[in-house]
Amino acid sequence: GHFPSAAFCVFSNRFLAIVVAIVAVKLRHGAVFANNVAPLYIFTPCALSNTMSSWSQYASLRYVSFPVQTVFKSSKIIPVMIMGKILKGAVYPNSQYCEA
Repeated sequence: GHFPSAAFCVFSNRFLAIVVAIVAVKLRHGAVFANNVAPLYIFTPCALSNTMSSWSQYASLRYVSFPVQTVFKSSKIIPVMIMGKILKGAVYPNSQYCEA
């Protein structure tokens, strides 16, 4: 089925990410806000662009059928492997290209 709202998908995704991040920081460093060096408003442009891109992604999925979504999600590893080879010189066996 379709979600009724892209905003709901983005909100639930971001809310869960914040909860997981707070738990991880608390477990690793013992405090969430005690060690801040940079003010939080410095991260606003990155957070807004990330949120808007997620909203656009979820909104665009309403116009694409599930089989097409599945094919594209399962094949997105191929461009990642190609860029890894170009940018980092990574070497992948041909069998991995076939599996992807």
